[in-house]
Amino acid sequence: MSAAAATAEPPLVCGNCRQPMQRLALAGHYGHGVDLDLCRGCDLIWFDGSETAQLSGPALLDVIGHMAAARALPHELLRPDARCPRCDGALRVVHNQSRWGRSSQLQCVRRHGAYQSFAQFLEEKGLLRPMSLIDRAKLLRDRGRIDCINCGGEIGKGDERCPWCRSIPSLLDVARLARALDPLDTIEPPAVYGAAARQGALHCAACGAALPEGETISCSQCGATLAITSLADANAKVQALAPALRAAAERPSPEVVKRRLDALDQDLPRRREWAAAMQAEADERRGRGGREVDWAPLLSGIRTPIRVVLVVLAVWFVWRFWR
Repeated sequence: MSAAAATAEPPLVCGNCRQPMQRLALAGHYGHGVDLDLCRGCDLIWFDGSETAQLSGPALLDVIGHMAAARALPHELLRPDARCPRCDGALRVVHNQSRWGRSSQLQCVRRHGAYQSFAQFLEEKGLLRPMSLIDRAKLLRDRGRIDCINCGGEIGKGDERCPWCRSIPSLLDVARLARALDPLDTIEPPAVYGAAARQGALHCAACGAALPEGETISCSQCGATLAITSLADANAKVQALAPALRAAAERPSPEVVKRRLDALDQDLPRRREWAAAMQAEADERRGRGGREVDWAPLLSGIRTPIRVVLVVLAVWFVWRFWR
């Protein structure tokens, strides 16, 4: 959907709180636009299709910023009778498999789209990990409380789920978030965000120093923040990358362009196989349904106005006798 169409279309009404949702016109990959609908009170995002996979780095950064801003509003509990904002139909829980594991969403039974909570969206991107008991103890020691990454509500020391939104207590991986914002290495990130592939789970993503088991919130060697429970704090830390990310998206370097072209070249065989399979399926359907009638020779000798009249009569005939 274009930006002009998005502006003209009235905002969707949230199927949970019945309030207008916020339309986000974001940048997608390769110059395409992506439209999302966000309910600030319910901490929900509505996807009509596969928009989440089309978000560029700057767009993902914008979504994180809108999520963080939503913390200023009271959280609306998810009702069991929440409905689809497109057709007001029922919703059902659907589990999907991503490269980071299983994720879930509330999908319209008529497949008009799906809701994801903020936490589910971040989990699908591989940016969350469950809190350990040591994480909880450290948060209570340093901050005096444990906040829910989804709704911002306070979580008790022994709570298995947030008492307000039922999300699993999780931490947002700041280094992985920075990497997700710039998957093609279009910019040179600060050292605090450099997560080398050779580093293991028990190593600092900034300096590479070994971490005691469970001590994964911050590094005792360099002080880098590795995981966080506040979307506002995480957003503030990665906003420093925003100018460079947007500049790289508008004018990518020759190295980035070459990597993109190489990736497209590697994907060409798969695309050719897909096109051949589609053509074979079309040929098979044509064979089952009989030979196609070519109308072009019959109409080629008739003047254009008469052709238009014949087409209109044919459409009226079909509508009249088959409605």
